[in-house]
This record gives sequence, C-alpha cells and structure tokens, in this order.
Amino acid sequence: MRRALLPLMALLLAGCSRDVDDILDAWKAEGETPSGFTDAGEKLPGGKCKAGKVTGLDATLCSFENAAKAHQAEESAWALVGDAVGSAVVSGKWVLVIADPRKEDPSGRRINALVKVYQDKTR
Repeated sequence: MRRALLPLMALLLAGCSRDVDDILDAWKAEGETPSGFTDAGEKLPGGKCKAGKVTGLDATLCSFENAAKAHQAEESAWALVGDAVGSAVVSGKWVLVIADPRKEDPSGRRINALVKVYQDKTR
C-alpha cells in the first residue's frame, strides 16, 4: 500500500510550487530577470521570505504553512509596498509583494505580468 501511495504523492507535490526558485524560474522563462534573491527571514509574520529584484522592481516572496496564514499576512504585505506603486498578492500559501519605488514601470504592465506568472505557478 505504501508503494502505491508514493507515486501519487509525488504527482500531487509536483503540481504545486514548493520553492521560491520555481517562481523565479517561471519569471526567467517569460524573459524577466530576477536577481539577488536572498533570505529575508520572517519579513511577513509567519512566513519564510526571500527578497530581491525582478527586472528592476523590488520583490518579496513568502511561503506560509497554509493559505489561511498567507491571507492573515496580506495587510502586512501591503505595508511593505508603502507609498510606492505596487501590489501584494496572496495565492495559495504564497504571498508576493512587488513594489516600484523608482517608478520604472509607470504603466504597471511589468507588475501585472509578474503577478500573472506568480499566480499561475502558485495555484
């Protein structure tokens, strides 16, 4: 019985993003340039976070134990955006915070493209 469950569990896990690197790789595949992502500790309460830049935009990716805890961190995520143009998006057990304090994306198109890829990878 155990041997029959292992392949099933592997398939279920393969469908979910398990690591920040999966999201960074998805952005790279779309022509974006993520760089400098390093451990940011618990930048959002209860999350394991990494922060860096994506095509000149400030980004923080945090994973949580479950979707409920990710949703609880949403208000804190918006606080990280601050006065900059940006977004805080919860998807599953993940939170993406992306900010444009240097006004490099005045139309918001890059932010939207990054959010879409992130959502596709984390659902």
